[in-house]
This record gives sequence, C-alpha cells and structure tokens, in this order.
Amino acid sequence: MQADALWTVAPGRAEIRRETLTSPAPDEVLVRARHGAVSRGTERLVLHGRVPAAEHDRMRAPFMSGGFPFPVKYGYSTVGYVEAGRPDLVGRTVFALFPHQTRFVVPAEAVVPVPDGVPARRAVLAANMETALNAVWDAAAG
Repeated sequence: MQADALWTVAPGRAEIRRETLTSPAPDEVLVRARHGAVSRGTERLVLHGRVPAAEHDRMRAPFMSGGFPFPVKYGYSTVGYVEAGRPDLVGRTVFALFPHQTRFVVPAEAVVPVPDGVPARRAVLAANMETALNAVWDAAAG
C-alpha cells in the first residue's frame, strides 16, 4: 500500500515522496485524506527553515517525520475518510493531526469523527479553532 507525502527538503523547497504503509492493526485506521489545511504561520516557518533551534522539540507535530530544519514531513490538519481498520470508524469522515499525505495509518484514538452535517472542507479548520480558543483562554478574555 502506497501514499504520497509532502516533505520540506530545503528553504522554500518541497517534494512529494512515495511512502509504503502497513495494513492497520485492530486498534488502528487507514485514512484517505480529502482535505488539508496549511498554517500560514507555523508551516511557513517550517518551509523556510526558520524554526528556532530552541523550539524544535516544542514545535514537533504529531506523526511528524524527519527533523528540523530539513528534511521534514510536517503538517497537522487533515480530514479524510476511514477506508479500513476499526469497524465503528470505517466509512466515517474524520479529523486527524497528521502531516500532508494522501493516505496514512494511525491509532484509532488519533482521529476524531466529524459530526454529521459538518462539511469535510470546513472540518479541516478544527486545528485553527483550537488555536483561537487557546488564545481566548490565555488572554482571559471574558
């Protein structure tokens, strides 16, 4: 089973790399990506190799491969549908904090089902909503 993944390989340069996937274990799911979002702030820093060395550990994304500055497979906002794996999730549209890749296998606990009626292309903004909510909480806005 194969997937295409976006790797940042040099300042301002990315490439698509073919990756081999394993079949999902009973507690995992195979997700086919449908929508992905790019963070203008964080992912721009990654693309240009501007992640400060002091922030390398803190800025690691779930399921990231490689390392800062390069090469790195980065990203954290993907919506897709479950093709195989845990039966209660097969066929469901889900959100996952996963780098830009066409298909991937993750623990079933790493995906969140998208509620019925929420368009998949809108659900990809879940990571942005978490950031906005954290900013409100951190600012103690009332």
